[in-house]
Amino acid sequence: MAAKIKSLKKTDCNSGFFFQENGAVTVFSVIVLSSLLLFFSLLIDYARIAVMHKLAEDAVRSGVRSVLSAYDSTLYERYGLFGRGGTEGQTIFSDALIANTDESARFTEPGMRLVRMKVDQAALHPASFLGSHEIFARQVLEEMKYKAPVDFTLELAAKFIPIAGAMKESSITIGLLERMRKLYEQREAHLTRVLQGQELAAAAMRDSGVAAMIPVQTSTGAIPADTALGIAGAYPGSAAIAMQSQLSELEGNQEVTTQMEAYEELVRGFASTLRRVGRDMLQRHARLQEDAIKELDAARILNEQMQQLAREANQQASQGGYDAVTKMEVPGAVKHEVPADAASDLEQIRKKADELVLNDEWFAEYRQELEAQGLSAAAVDMETGSFQTSALASLMKPVQIQAADTLLEGAASLRLAYGSYNEKYIQPAAIVASRRNALEHGEIKEKLKQQEKQSESLWKQARSLLHGLTAIPQTEEHQLVFEQIKQLYNANLLFNEKEEEASFPDTAGTAGGAHDASEQSAALMDGLFSGMAGMLADTRDDLFFGEYVLGRYASFAPQHLKAMLTGGDLSELSHAVSFNNQEAEYIIYGFHNPLGNIAAAYGELFAARLSVRTMEGLMESRTLGHPLLILSAALVYGLEKSIEDLIAFTERGSAPLSKYVKLELSYQDYLRLFILLHGANDSSSLARMIAVIEHNSGTILSAVPSGVTGEAELSAELWFVPGLMGALGNLGLLDGKVEGNRYETSQTIGWSY
Repeated sequence: MAAKIKSLKKTDCNSGFFFQENGAVTVFSVIVLSSLLLFFSLLIDYARIAVMHKLAEDAVRSGVRSVLSAYDSTLYERYGLFGRGGTEGQTIFSDALIANTDESARFTEPGMRLVRMKVDQAALHPASFLGSHEIFARQVLEEMKYKAPVDFTLELAAKFIPIAGAMKESSITIGLLERMRKLYEQREAHLTRVLQGQELAAAAMRDSGVAAMIPVQTSTGAIPADTALGIAGAYPGSAAIAMQSQLSELEGNQEVTTQMEAYEELVRGFASTLRRVGRDMLQRHARLQEDAIKELDAARILNEQMQQLAREANQQASQGGYDAVTKMEVPGAVKHEVPADAASDLEQIRKKADELVLNDEWFAEYRQELEAQGLSAAAVDMETGSFQTSALASLMKPVQIQAADTLLEGAASLRLAYGSYNEKYIQPAAIVASRRNALEHGEIKEKLKQQEKQSESLWKQARSLLHGLTAIPQTEEHQLVFEQIKQLYNANLLFNEKEEEASFPDTAGTAGGAHDASEQSAALMDGLFSGMAGMLADTRDDLFFGEYVLGRYASFAPQHLKAMLTGGDLSELSHAVSFNNQEAEYIIYGFHNPLGNIAAAYGELFAARLSVRTMEGLMESRTLGHPLLILSAALVYGLEKSIEDLIAFTERGSAPLSKYVKLELSYQDYLRLFILLHGANDSSSLARMIAVIEHNSGTILSAVPSGVTGEAELSAELWFVPGLMGALGNLGLLDGKVEGNRYETSQTIGWSY
């Protein structure tokens, strides 16, 4: 039986591959299957890790985008800006991560879950703050590239194309007269500055304080002790006391000693001060005199070139901005022409340029006059030095009573020197007045005087209208708002590590006279056409920033000025100058007071109107014959029409562009042009935009992120061989690490609006 069983076992083993007696193949199979099982286990966990990375990235990205979905609705609705707001970002980020990874949240149905992640840590970091100029400007440009009314701005430029053509035509007609007038005014401006130099030098003398230290006027009462005459008058008494003290009659008397020391200290201090005042006065006087002589030489050189001004004027009349605007093809542009015979009329005026030439003797005489004024000022300074010497000498011991006569003579000489200067150059200023009269021109003097008087009257009226803004009572409440805005503005510049770029526009309201205003207005118009040319050629960023400012910020309505301009009533305007009525003007000009920005805006508005209207005036006055009459009449015309335009703005908010272009331009149209002139994408302008937003919204944009970075650490359980996965991690084959039986990884995702 046993043999039978043995035979059966042998037969069964030999009959199957897996039941051989030696068992080698079976062991081999186990090894192979174990290796395969280990490999597939490793592959499954590795695949799960790869899936985990993808899911983790998606979860973090979803969390970051969820955070950005909560934006400040006020900033967007009012200013078109995206910034984080609403629910706290960390809460949203954590909730979104949990919603995308937590088992209870994700897996609600039975089945196999390949990866079950757990959020170990989650952190949210703000980035790309809205208060950064780069971020703020990018958002504004993105907003306005799609929303800016570019067509409207092009229509505005189209309205100016006819004026640009007239300006181009002015190289032959009006431009020729403008160049002649400008070059003539350059000479006259130099001569005016010479006269101004005389007057400023006289003002330096008048304001130096020398007159009060003499004093010149003594009929009003007792002479002060701390004056030259006062010291000279007090010297005999002081000298007598000193001489008695020298004779030992009052020796040791403390009161006498104190009195003498006080007098000596007064004399030394006054003498030093008088000498310093005289020296400072003379230095300033000499600088002004030197400048006046340079201006006189410049005027003389221009006078020698007057016969060639027509050719030079034609060359200078060609303005790139005017030419560029003229050549632009803009739908809606209406062509207008200046009178056909304008060129020949202006050519006749050019041929009369010789009438404006002054002879060389005139300049030589004027130079001598300036030098004489300088010598007169030097005489006053010399007398201050002489009085100082006499005063100090009078304190020397032993005291000499005769020194009183020397002091009186010194004070009298000083008074005489100052009186001579005062009579000639200060009051009644006979020499200055005579020179002013000498600047009038020949047989046209009376007519020119009438027109100049009329132009000055109109200029004073215009200046009064413009400067009426500065007379508005400023409330503490309004000023407090501007102080708050200034703090926000400075804080934003500091955040952006920028310095203030000071820019204070020279407007017609700050000009010294009508001719200065005309010159400044011409320069302003050059800048406006250059800005329009750049906008038409490049559609540059200033266009978008300008439209953003006017679309998102309040501007001052010119109707608020009506009561002041027509009746002098400031009550309405004093309330209307609040900050929330002039946000756009503040951004353009940047004055931190309730009146500066409005005054600057309307000053430039007046200058723009004066430039156009003066051009019309030159055309209207061309039949007067003499260039000076044409010039002054054109200025009168320009001032009259410009004042009318200001009134028109206060009544209906707009005025005609020109007599030759009967199209209405509103106050906001001009603000668009002023933004092109001044620019709106510099650091100061951007800081002002941000400051206004911060003030109105109560939100500090420097703390409002427009982007965030989310970081999360997540882990998942390994199913099979964590030790082997840990070894792979040590070899740098994994993006995370293995801790125990869990695989841990981190994800960082950044996103912005």
